[in-house]
Amino acid sequence: MQTIGRAAMAAVAALALVAGSARAQEIKVGGIFDLTGITSDVGKGYAQGARDYIAMTNAAGGIGGKKIKLIDVDYAYKIPEAVSAYKRMVDEKVVLIVGWGTGDTLALKDKINGDKIPYFSASFAGDLTDPAKTPYNFFVAPSYSDQLRAWLSWVKEDWKDKSRNPKVAFFYGDNAYGKAPIEAGRRFCKENGIDLVDEEILPGNFQDATSQLLNMKQKGADYAYINVTTTGVSLVLKGAKALGLATKFGTNPYGISETLPKVAKETAEGVTGVVPHVPYGENVPGMKAVLDFHKANHPNDEHDCMYIRGWATALVAVESLKRADKAGKLNGDGVRAAAETLSNFDMGGLASNMTWTSTDHRPTTTTAIYTIKGGKMVKLKDYTMPRKPEWLGL
Repeated sequence: MQTIGRAAMAAVAALALVAGSARAQEIKVGGIFDLTGITSDVGKGYAQGARDYIAMTNAAGGIGGKKIKLIDVDYAYKIPEAVSAYKRMVDEKVVLIVGWGTGDTLALKDKINGDKIPYFSASFAGDLTDPAKTPYNFFVAPSYSDQLRAWLSWVKEDWKDKSRNPKVAFFYGDNAYGKAPIEAGRRFCKENGIDLVDEEILPGNFQDATSQLLNMKQKGADYAYINVTTTGVSLVLKGAKALGLATKFGTNPYGISETLPKVAKETAEGVTGVVPHVPYGENVPGMKAVLDFHKANHPNDEHDCMYIRGWATALVAVESLKRADKAGKLNGDGVRAAAETLSNFDMGGLASNMTWTSTDHRPTTTTAIYTIKGGKMVKLKDYTMPRKPEWLGL
């Protein structure tokens, strides 16, 4: 009996060692996604893109032989849920989090700083670009502010009547995401000969924008920028058509994608928008891995540039993990430092090349403007904003 007991104990000890070794071969990464909330129309594709890039990395052997364990949740775009999920992930000892919205990312920034957890968000708020204030926050796009500046630069070029300034209106959601670039837009208009004649607030889950559009009509806006997600953009466009408005509409990076003409139909025609991540299937070098993974794993799914956005974010997050692992510093400070070594990092054409430094977390200031033509996304031009010191954090 004593011999059997010792053998059993040895077996248990061996299993414990195996389990411990398996855990040692994992890199825990968090994911805070919106799959059912008010931004899920764009959040689901983003989440799938991020998950798929991590799955592809694991299938190729992981990072230094260690597999990434993605611990993700659907927080339904509710800030308290994001905070709770974040706390659970910190308890799970994640070394990095792929996050989502502006309101929750800003709500978490002090905790992120204190816990030293690199946080790669889908929010591109300018507030997150100054590492003196948010040293562990990263994103993989120009800031919302630089995107709006780029669109306003396009307005200046598009406007042909030299007898007066173009008149512009802003439509934006009544939340941190909707408001994020607005102050930067106000200042840019004032400094660049654009008359900002109207601002209209769109409440959460609105179903009709007639009153806001009538207000804008009275102000005579030639152009209007819509800062809500695709579903809301389509409602504004349909309302504008019903009122017979001649205003030229543009939209933010979560308002325009291949999905917009599907939901807005003919009202999407001619709309412009900022597109920091290329449409799905675009002829760029980095698309091959995307298409190969799609064909092997979910050939019947449909994707758009929101999927590419999630893929691109995970690509940079994984690259940061690889560099930290190679340096023997696979922890929060090590991953942050690794991300800040990315200089003109080649995104394979999926997005502009990315650069972070210890003093500037604006990864790029180049924004592509696209338009909807014949129901398809067509690129018009890239606009690169100057990297002005006074724009850091704005």
